[in-house]
Amino acid sequence: MEPMAYKRCLEIKKPDGQDALANRERLLSALGDIPARVTLPVMQRLYPLLQDADYRVTVTLSPSELGWDVICIEPGDTTGRLYGLALDIGSTTLEMELLDLNSGATLANVQRENRQRAMGDNILDRIVAVKADIRNLERLRSYVVEDISAMISLCCAEAGVESGEIAVLVAAGNTTMMHFLYGCDPWQVFQSPYTPVFYDPGIVCAAELGLPLNCNVVAMPAVANYLGGDITSGLLMTDMDTREDPAMLLDIGTNGELAFGCRDYLLLGAGAAGPALEGAVSERGMRAEPGAISSISIGEDNILRYTTIGGEPPRGICGSGILDLIAQGYLAGWIAGNGTINPGASDCISYVWDELRQQNIPAIEYAPGMFLSESDIAEWIRCKAAAFTMVATLLDHCGLTPDDIGRLYLSGGFGTHYDLESAITVGLYPDLPRDRFTILGNSSLQGAKLLLTDRKNMERLRHFQEMGVYLQFGEMERFLENMIAAQFLPHTDARLYPSVHPRKKP
Repeated sequence: MEPMAYKRCLEIKKPDGQDALANRERLLSALGDIPARVTLPVMQRLYPLLQDADYRVTVTLSPSELGWDVICIEPGDTTGRLYGLALDIGSTTLEMELLDLNSGATLANVQRENRQRAMGDNILDRIVAVKADIRNLERLRSYVVEDISAMISLCCAEAGVESGEIAVLVAAGNTTMMHFLYGCDPWQVFQSPYTPVFYDPGIVCAAELGLPLNCNVVAMPAVANYLGGDITSGLLMTDMDTREDPAMLLDIGTNGELAFGCRDYLLLGAGAAGPALEGAVSERGMRAEPGAISSISIGEDNILRYTTIGGEPPRGICGSGILDLIAQGYLAGWIAGNGTINPGASDCISYVWDELRQQNIPAIEYAPGMFLSESDIAEWIRCKAAAFTMVATLLDHCGLTPDDIGRLYLSGGFGTHYDLESAITVGLYPDLPRDRFTILGNSSLQGAKLLLTDRKNMERLRHFQEMGVYLQFGEMERFLENMIAAQFLPHTDARLYPSVHPRKKP
């Protein structure tokens, strides 16, 4: 293990009448051929610290653009205490872990809702807010800096570590979120000619970002405007750079990103999936919080049962609950393949008023007073079709079929918390042998941890950057055809889903 930062205990040659080398130069000489810069705060401590420590000190080296920065100097040998932070900056949630860089052990984990949501749940809303008033850029930057600072304090308190002991922070996030953190206008992330301010902001001092740390910050590099550091971070969790047969990394949320390749090539793409997949389709849709219905089953007795997060009374339904409801409703014959509801299939089905259509339409009452309507299901199917179409179109482009995918890595909250069988039942994921699926969880954070604990992974990141070819799905042959074909449960071509067998037909 070669962590992104390290400590070195030095026995510095003491000055004498024949050796009047200055303290800074004496310290650099003791570091030998290590390319290092002594930061001003460290230089200000050299006297009288070196003399008081009898010239036996430990220096902390944080990575910099040209090598290393000496960010801390301590008397004696303190190499046993070396810490770093890994951070995932999500548009909805931030997650941070504090690690012991000597052992790789996680000492603290903290999650926090992104306060930028006050200026829009959707990233595009935040970008438009900046375009309307440039002062909003600083507001958004302040929100995320305050969030990160609070998380640093919580992690340090939990682990019994001083913030001054943190040697490096590795951060991952999509291209827009990183622009907000660095105070750069993200307009051209979403606007032609699609040339954002940076893909890789380089290594910067944490204090320059306004963070309460003495170390430097390393950002996971992006590949394209829609393929950010969260995806390159996730690629570190795969074996695409070494395997012979192709594998796929799929991260589905409000947006969908995928990577497909092996040691010989790497294809990348992104597209809109839709907030419906995360629960926004339902009037009572909510985040995965206590009281949210998170799983639903319909048994052979045709009775609907649900569970809530924390076992609390139901307050609404989150994305995993909606996925289960549609999958179970399809298997039980309550919902047809085209998304229509069979009014006679269950006592849970009644009619609700649809404002758009100005008429009553069928809906499933999944909890007292909570309904999923036929129009809700139609919107959900359109969103899942958009996600599936990315996979189908890329495979068509390569002349391959789903059976050629040697491994399918599922990333993000959707891949982690949603039931795999339900996702396959509705046609969100290909119907592959289940042992080909690997659920990564928050691969953005996990990849940041890999880099934090072993800097050799930077070579793998550069490899993925150089190998990656970004594809525009909308310009590819059969994109529209695939989109239309996927707007069915599980798909208009039932042969693609041989393991999905409805118990009843509407």
